[in-house]
Amino acid sequence: MNIKSLLLGSAAALVAVTGARAADAVVVVPEPEPVEYVRVCDIYGAGFFYIPGTETCLAIGGYMRYQVHYQDQDIIGDDFWKFARFQLNVDARSESEWGTLRGYAEGRFDWHSLTGNSAYVNQVFIELIQGAGTIRLGKTDTLYARFLGYGTPFGPFDGSYAFNNTGELSYTYNAGAFSAALGVIELGSTVGADSDFDVGIEGGVKFTGDSFWIGAMAGYDMFSEEWGAKGRAEVSFAPITIGAMVFYSSGPSVYAIFSPAGGFSELSAAAYAKVDVTESLAIAGAVQWFDDTPVFADDVWQFTAGLDWRPIWSGGRGLRIRPEVQYTTEIEQLRVAVRFDRAF
Repeated sequence: MNIKSLLLGSAAALVAVTGARAADAVVVVPEPEPVEYVRVCDIYGAGFFYIPGTETCLAIGGYMRYQVHYQDQDIIGDDFWKFARFQLNVDARSESEWGTLRGYAEGRFDWHSLTGNSAYVNQVFIELIQGAGTIRLGKTDTLYARFLGYGTPFGPFDGSYAFNNTGELSYTYNAGAFSAALGVIELGSTVGADSDFDVGIEGGVKFTGDSFWIGAMAGYDMFSEEWGAKGRAEVSFAPITIGAMVFYSSGPSVYAIFSPAGGFSELSAAAYAKVDVTESLAIAGAVQWFDDTPVFADDVWQFTAGLDWRPIWSGGRGLRIRPEVQYTTEIEQLRVAVRFDRAF
């Protein structure tokens, strides 16, 4: 009986203490913090969203690539290799009193079956877009390479057109049908110039009509004291697109065209055509001529043909497959490649 009385007394005391404490304080469960969901930013096109807590719009994109190459050449024999790439693009934009402030970065992770792995920053630049003018500063494909478009409209084999990627400060003016550009590029990273700050000066103009455009570009290499120029025109009347390019360079420089047979070509010309068979399939062909070089006394011709198949494609994203074949005279070279891209 003593033990029973003790247990009942302890329980009564515990209930009394608990009740007293409950009367003294009320426990309040805090409400969850509000969550700010990502908002779509449609000012700059599809794919942009606001970074939470800011007025900066961000777009993330890129592609995965895998391609297979085969080469048959009389001089060096057969060759077979594979290539894979993952490219990540980051595009940040916001409005300011000075105009649209843009930052763009492009990183690449490559694998080559013959040379192994590599990782590098392909482009990283800042732009200030003001009305009809855009200022660009950073590492980028140069004006001379991009202002009139890149090579022929192909995949693995896009011809020779004096492509370079280096530091640049440029201004592009766009007034509707007429556009012009002027820029200065750093030569050291492109041609191995000495420790001095050697530059190249580039400028071009372009006129765009309803179904065509035409433009010209020139550049001067202060390190080699040589210059180059090119012109391009393109006409589109659905489903056919036809274009032509002509190149001149006074000597070996960043603006020179080098023949696939080896050596510098003073003159080169290219023509191409593309036919949209369906909404997802196109056929393309091109030919490029290189004048005689110190290596070969005869002119060199390069012929390219291929397909552009986009079985799963919308808004510049999806799956794209481009098989191509190319033949080069003089060196009797046959190249075949198939490129697979998954863009996002």
